[in-house]
Amino acid sequence: MRIPQFRTVIGLISAPAIIAGGLLAALPGAIRAATPPLTGTCMPRHPRATRAGLRRLARRFSPSLLRPAVSMTRYRLAAAASLSALTLLVMAGCSSAASTSAPAKASPSSPAKASPASATGQTYASKAFVVPLTVTVDASLKSPPNPDSRNLLSWDAAHDPSGKVRFLVPVSLYRPGSSAPQAPPRDYLAYLQGLTIYGVKYSDVTKITVDGHPATLMSVTSTNDSGLLDGSTGCPKVGADRSEGCFGFQPGRGIRIAVIPVGNRTLLAWARTSKDSPDTAAFFAVFERMLKSIRFR
Repeated sequence: MRIPQFRTVIGLISAPAIIAGGLLAALPGAIRAATPPLTGTCMPRHPRATRAGLRRLARRFSPSLLRPAVSMTRYRLAAAASLSALTLLVMAGCSSAASTSAPAKASPSSPAKASPASATGQTYASKAFVVPLTVTVDASLKSPPNPDSRNLLSWDAAHDPSGKVRFLVPVSLYRPGSSAPQAPPRDYLAYLQGLTIYGVKYSDVTKITVDGHPATLMSVTSTNDSGLLDGSTGCPKVGADRSEGCFGFQPGRGIRIAVIPVGNRTLLAWARTSKDSPDTAAFFAVFERMLKSIRFR
């Protein structure tokens, strides 16, 4: 195959020489003058302007300037290749000019911040609980709860044997002075507050919401050590022993309890620790964060 050559005002120039040696350096001055500069943003912003410029440039490639030494068909092919190479050269010049512009400033790296959930604990989804929920369990508590049963969730503190967090939906209770279990009252808050006549004291009573449900949060202490209050808070199973299988306010304990009506049930959630523990306030704060994280499913 013969290599196409072009007869120009400066002599014969082959098409590969034009492309490999630098098209602008090989073309006559009239064509170089029509080529836009290759620094900065050299291509016109609008595609019509680009096409118009190329048409003007093509008209300068007249037979009087570039007379093919070969057939007209080969001349047209070579001219088309030259125009394509010129277009690529101009675009490459724009690309290289853009690449040499000042690089964007990278934002200074900073250590990733831990999300609140990873910093304070992990989300737990109840398995068997009658009121399905998710809750963020603080790292100071052992998780999963033991048990996760139909009516009771119970977490133990990791470093305090007296620390407990419990969620209870009572199925029965033992009223003070009664030896037989009874159904839970409809107004559980009023019932619990009525235990003051048996030595129960409430303080720091606060109205809150738990996932949109109005609730009451309060601190509890008791001075009654007669066993009269055994089972008076509630039982997770029907027929459970009032002393061993149920819950009641006991002396020597610091308790923070939330009474949360959920539909036709009442969820009792409380944190319990030793009354004299120096970490009582911090433990109650952990519990209150848990309450805020509860989502009913």
